[in-house]
Formats: sequence, structure tokens, C-alpha cells
Amino acid sequence: MLTGATSLDLVREELFASMGEVEDLLQQFLEDRHNGSLLQQAIEGLHQLRGTLELIELRGAALLMTEMIALATDIPEHDGEDRNEPLSALCDGLFLLERYLQQCRHQGFERPELLLPAINQLRSHRSGVAPYADSHFYALSTAELPLGLRGNDDAEPLDKRTFNRLRQMYQLGLLGMIRGEGVAASAPLMMRALQRWEMRLDREAATLCWAAAAALEAIEVTPLQLTAPRKKLFAQIDRVARERGARAGAAPPQSQPQLLRELLYLVALGDATCERCNQVKQTLNLPDTGYTEIELESAFLRLRGPGVDVMRSVADALREEITAIKDLLDLLARNAGDAEQSLDTLAAALERLWKTLSMLDLTTVASEIESAAQQLRHWAGNDMALLEKVADAVLQAETAVNRLDEKGSDVGPVPGNGPNVSGEPVELREARIVLIEESQAGLSLAKRAITAYMESGNDLMHLMNVPSTLETVRGGLIFLGMSRAGNIIHQSARYIQENMLQQQTPPQSQQLEVLADALTGIEFYLESAERSVVANADVLALAEESLAELGYQVAGA
Repeated sequence: MLTGATSLDLVREELFASMGEVEDLLQQFLEDRHNGSLLQQAIEGLHQLRGTLELIELRGAALLMTEMIALATDIPEHDGEDRNEPLSALCDGLFLLERYLQQCRHQGFERPELLLPAINQLRSHRSGVAPYADSHFYALSTAELPLGLRGNDDAEPLDKRTFNRLRQMYQLGLLGMIRGEGVAASAPLMMRALQRWEMRLDREAATLCWAAAAALEAIEVTPLQLTAPRKKLFAQIDRVARERGARAGAAPPQSQPQLLRELLYLVALGDATCERCNQVKQTLNLPDTGYTEIELESAFLRLRGPGVDVMRSVADALREEITAIKDLLDLLARNAGDAEQSLDTLAAALERLWKTLSMLDLTTVASEIESAAQQLRHWAGNDMALLEKVADAVLQAETAVNRLDEKGSDVGPVPGNGPNVSGEPVELREARIVLIEESQAGLSLAKRAITAYMESGNDLMHLMNVPSTLETVRGGLIFLGMSRAGNIIHQSARYIQENMLQQQTPPQSQQLEVLADALTGIEFYLESAERSVVANADVLALAEESLAELGYQVAGA
């Protein structure tokens, strides 16, 4: 027996007819709330739809029907006056189901993940019902997960001071992530803490940290969207670490397989450039999701928005309008024909264009066209600069329309339209960006040299240029007005010069870890230098504390 999307043609007409009947019943109940029989008939129709969808094994559609039945059953038959939102959600669910089935039939397979937002929206109208996780349809069973895969039973536990410093480091990165700072600035701090915990915590906590580090890499490198549920996953890691630290020497708390499963789902979404993700995938033999997040977002936009054929027709019509506008501009520029009539025709065409673009949510381009149209009302016959400005706006609109045609409904703002709101000269801002990038590159070079030193069995040749490199970074930080960070870099260079190069005494691995903590803190500081969300002073204090632990007190700390 054919099942899934391949069997839709066998029952398509009956399914769509049944959905239309249920939608009519719900609309009638919206108008006559005291006629409970209408709601009961709609629920019976939903049961029939669910049975058909389960028979042909469309998992996502069948689950959507299950949630719609549960929500419709919760609505009182003779007291639906205050249930407008749940009833609207039911109607929206039927509309979305029709589009979903059409997409399944066209593609030849189903993508149940596309229905998760609608399913969770239905669940949100029921009290005490939690939303499904993003990985709900991911083919990975929690019962098969190796919860104690990582860690070292013989590792020496972290002392309280080091543990608290690592947890504060993780929390600083997490704070920036939660408040919208972005993962680029937060990842180095969080990654550093996760790696240290992985080596020193118990096996189950170490496995979670291992998966969390890979998931963080997937979010940063792939990249993946940093949604609120995903931020909560990393907040849960902090709670796990707190429990492990508070119960040092005692039996570890109960494991959290569902948290591990959610992290592994993010790892599975990571692309081939994510080294940690590839390691985790190979170690656990993770199932392939069958899609990337970009593909999923594109499919979701097509599901929610107008069809590709519709958008293509709109783009064709807009291109014809733009071609006519360019012809009118050419006539005005050459002073050919009736200038007054051409001007009136051009003004009307520009007004149609910007209104259409506004309806398509291309607001930036639309506002440029509108502004040009208003200025054109005062055009003098020899004002070529104004015509050039109008022409630039029209070309910008043409670019946006071409993107609309290429990507269907999956469009966004046109790059390069945003004004420079920083208030400082562009040249100065660019110089600042270049200097910060050079400082970051110097720090990365120093960290790679230290890593090479450790991996080569303490070969001092790898460290010869590190102090001078760090002093160069220090000069750049002082030039940027970051003298406190520059002092930290100076003390780091002193430690390498005096303890590792001059004395030629191989440091303990713990000392190198502390030095790396300080340099990671400066990296985070530079990433967030242009933002005010994260408390930069706190991360500098952490770096100063790390150096003090090495015996190098930073002046003014």
C-alpha cells in the first residue's frame, strides 16, 4: 500500500472536501456560539481527517489534527463567546494544512517540522500543555543516548575558586547571548568554560558540556538562528554545572537525556565546516536531519506566504512598470516630448511602484521611491541631479524585484540601504574596525603559538614571537582607549617572556590553561567593544584574576 506523500493523490479530493466542510462548520459556530451541534460536527470531521492522515502515514499532518481535536474539545459547546483566539487558531490550522498537503504532493515527501510552529500555537491555547521541542520529529531516541560518554574518572576535581571563575565566565557569555549580543562575542567565553568542565566534571556532565560546545559551534559557524528555546538550552547547562559544583564529592544528580537530545539536534544541523559537530556526529553516528535550517526556513516561508508562481507574476508586472518608468526618465533627461505630461505620468507610476513595494514588505526601497516621487513634484527642467537620484532609487527597486523573482516569497531587506547611524565619520569607524580586527588576529596568532608549543613537547621556537605580538596588540588597544585591556596583555606577555622563555621552565598545564583563560577574556572584550549590553568590566576582572593566579598582578586591578 502506498503511504505518505506519494498516496495523497488517492485521497486528495476527499481530504480537501472534508477540510472545507469542517472550516464551514467552524465559521458557522463563530457566528452562532450557542449552537453546540456545529462544534460537535466539526470535531467529528477533524477525527475523520486525522484517521485518513494516519492511514497514509503523514506524521506531521496527523499530529496537527490531534492537537486541533484536543483544542476543539476544550471549547465549551454553549459558552464560546471568549474563545475567539482558539477558534481562529483552528481555522488557521486548516488553512495551513491545505497548503502543507499541496507542498507535500508537489515535493513527493513531507517535512513535518514545518508544522511545529502551528502545532505549538494550538498547544499554547491549552492550559498546562508545554510546546514541543524543535527536535520533536528528529529520529534520535533518548533511550539510546550514551549519557556518560565523555569525562575522566581519574581527573582531579576543580577547586571551588576555579569552578566559580569558569561559571562566571560562562554566565558572562550566556548573558550576552540572552540579551541579544549575539553568539560571535559570547561563544569564546562559553566555549572555554565548557571545554574546561568537560575535562574535570563527572561523566554525564562532561558529555553534556561536550555536546553543548558542539551545538554552540553549530550556531556560530553554520549559522543557526539563536531562538529563545535555544538560549534556554544553554541556560540549562549553567544549572547543571551549578548542581555539579554544589555536590562535589557526592553522587551526581539525575541525568538529563532530553537536554542532551536537544543539543545533539543542533549539532546535526551544523554544516561540514564545524569540526566539533563532525566529531560528535561520527562518535554518536547521529541520524541526518535531511535538511539544513536555511532550507527549512525557506520551505516555511513558502508555506506561510504566497506561492512562488504568484510572486513570479508580481515580479513580472513590477518589471514592466519599472521599464516604463526608465523610459519616462530618459525622455525627461533628453528633454524630448511633452515634459509636463511625462512628469505627471512618471509621478503616477512612481506612486504605484512604492505602494506595491510597501505591500510586499520592501519598506526600505519603497520609502526611497516615495521620497524621490515627492521631490520630483518640484522638478525644474534643468535639475539633472534630481533625475539621477530618482534613477538610483528605481534601479534599487529593480534589484529588489529581481531578488523577489529569484527567491519567491523569501526576501529580505536590500543590502546597503541602511543609514550610518553611528554618528562618527565613516573613515574613523572603518579604521577602528580594522584595528580591532588586527588585534583579534594577533591574539589568535598568540593562542595558536601557545597551542603549538604544548603539542610539540614545549619547543620554545613556537613562543619566540609571542611577546612581541602581544605587545603589538597592546599598542593597538591603547590607541583604541582600552588601556585596562592593554595592561592585561602586557602582563600576559611578561609571563611568557620571564617564565617560559628566559627561565626555560616548562609550565604546568594548569598554568597554561589559566593563561588561555585570560587571553580568551580579552578576545571576548574585543568582540563586544562596540556594544554596551554585556558588562565588559566583569570580563576584564576575570582576566585580571587569572593573571593574578599566575603571580602577575595587573596595575589598578
